[in-house]
Amino acid sequence: MKETNQIVKKSNDLITAKYRLTIIQQYVLHNVISQIHIEDTDFKKYEVNVRSIAENHGIDTKNAYRYIKKSALELNKQPIIIGDEIEGIALNWFSSVRYNSNRGTLLVDFHPDLKPYLLQLQGYFTQYENKNIQRFKCVHSLRFYEFLKQKQNLGKGKEFYVELTLAEIRSMFCFSDSEYKANKDLRVYVIEPALKEIHEQTDLSITDTQFLKKGRSINSVYITAKPKTASKTAKNSDSGVSKQKTVEIPTNIVKQPENANVSDLQHRASKITGLIMSNRLSDRFKQGDESIMQMMARIQNEITTDAIADQWENKLEEFGVVF
Repeated sequence: MKETNQIVKKSNDLITAKYRLTIIQQYVLHNVISQIHIEDTDFKKYEVNVRSIAENHGIDTKNAYRYIKKSALELNKQPIIIGDEIEGIALNWFSSVRYNSNRGTLLVDFHPDLKPYLLQLQGYFTQYENKNIQRFKCVHSLRFYEFLKQKQNLGKGKEFYVELTLAEIRSMFCFSDSEYKANKDLRVYVIEPALKEIHEQTDLSITDTQFLKKGRSINSVYITAKPKTASKTAKNSDSGVSKQKTVEIPTNIVKQPENANVSDLQHRASKITGLIMSNRLSDRFKQGDESIMQMMARIQNEITTDAIADQWENKLEEFGVVF
């Protein structure tokens, strides 16, 4: 059951709000937002067809209902914070979630306090086609995509840019003080994988990425992008990054030497550890006093056969990770 080409439309206050959701929670939320019509003056009850979400986002349909239902019910454990340290508001996404296992559906009500941010938007909003976010695997990609779409009109159909400080990224993604403490980790495990997916999967091309230093350490990221032509978007843009001067976005979340002869099994091991990081599951798999890098090295060394890789993928799917 394929979705129609629906539009997601949000107030820019929601785009820059502070919250953190799993990838499946993002799928559920944006499926519901895309059902809002421009003329709506009040929220309705919105039905989520679980099979449709699973098919459109490449989720294994065998356990899809359990994963998606659990994700929807836990959405309100992840409040949205709009504002700053001085003044702001904390909101819940939904006021209720009803589920029907026999029909494979969820029926949700948006919290009424979200009306100013999703209904009757005038002049201070961002919109995009829901199809552009359907194949994201990295949990951070959607937020970066929205940051870019928010600024796209400034380019008037040509190149435009977004500059974000690393402090802003940590704040908007609600990272704890212990997550991605090193700026290099934030770059390698959050920013670069997200931009790679945006370049490959959406209507935007990432033409340049610069990490700007303040003193000796990275302080901000300066991202240049441009809209793809209709033909490039239809082909999913598999032709590579623009010929303009670029900073290469890595092909794997865990970097390999340029001349490395990496086997399929090593690719799977690298992908598994990368998804553990991007879905914030490292604390689930660390042993004793292991550092994150030690944990990743241990898991990659453990994956010596396809059967072991299958076991790891099944284990991550239980946490809602999408392969």
